[in-house]
Amino acid sequence: MAVVKATMRGRRLAGIVPDMKLLNVALRAPPPELLYAGGADDPRLGALVRVAALADALAGAPAVVLVGAPDDRGVVNGGGRAGAAEGPLEIRRHLYRFTPGDHGELVRLRVYDVGDIPPEATVEATHERVEEVIAALLEAGARVVLLGGGHDLAYASQSALLARLPEHQRGAVVNVDAHYDVRPLKDGTTITSGTAFRRLGERFGARVKLIQLAAQAHLCSAAHRDWLTRRDDLVQPLGELRASPSRVPGALRRALQAAAHAHSVGVSLDLDAVRASEAPGVSAPSPDGLHAQDLLEIASAAGEHKNVRVLDVMEVCPRLDVDGRTARLAALAVWRFCASVAASG
Repeated sequence: MAVVKATMRGRRLAGIVPDMKLLNVALRAPPPELLYAGGADDPRLGALVRVAALADALAGAPAVVLVGAPDDRGVVNGGGRAGAAEGPLEIRRHLYRFTPGDHGELVRLRVYDVGDIPPEATVEATHERVEEVIAALLEAGARVVLLGGGHDLAYASQSALLARLPEHQRGAVVNVDAHYDVRPLKDGTTITSGTAFRRLGERFGARVKLIQLAAQAHLCSAAHRDWLTRRDDLVQPLGELRASPSRVPGALRRALQAAAHAHSVGVSLDLDAVRASEAPGVSAPSPDGLHAQDLLEIASAAGEHKNVRVLDVMEVCPRLDVDGRTARLAALAVWRFCASVAASG
């Protein structure tokens, strides 16, 4: 993979961590063969997405920026099956073969791909680096799509969103997942793919409202549900979503209304929220779950909402996939998010 060097000179990341060092990041550009161009009468996203160094994306006023985080050590730490580190590459493989839409839905949208953030020596250091990069993109006004990687990386992306808010402002994070992912650190020290949202709650306290959609009772513990309840967070299990007349997209819109006080919102999609028959390529598949169309409608609703600044698409595991089914679904979720961003102006 080619390396894209991105140096930000003289620019500090306002509102993140005091005295943060200037960003100097080597990102791995997506392989050129992924950028499928199509033909003159059948263009594909591979020809329209701007592959750029981070500094160029920051200067280019993009509407949406894609960045990958190919790290699944958090999944392995939690006893899950490895392979999500391959997700960003495979999601792009399918995304860039999609067209901009038969009505030109994405033609005028400025979409950049700044490549992958290579894993650092530790999971903690990787999270810090991902947070730095996404914070810089948010400061530049972009809406960011993080391609994972293990779901532990949602801590980094959503921290970038929340840490830049002034003290008097609040944020919200919507976790679309079969699990709550509010586990404490394993043995008190080790980050796993199930710790992201507890770490967010502990770091930001009442400044973040956690909203959990599509959890399944047999995959979640009472203690973790109680932790969310004590924080006065919003939990809408899979059964409640199905019982609602407006079903899943309506549930997301209600959740976003509940977060109306939030100045910035993040949405995190874990592909294991979708039933295994439609998304088999995940670390923790389940026979029950959302339908693929549910996930796509959530992605569309997220793009419509102007306060949604970060979208995570996590835990696609290509080595466990069947006919690219899960990676295609993840890619289509990104497409639908971008189409809604474009339509909402």
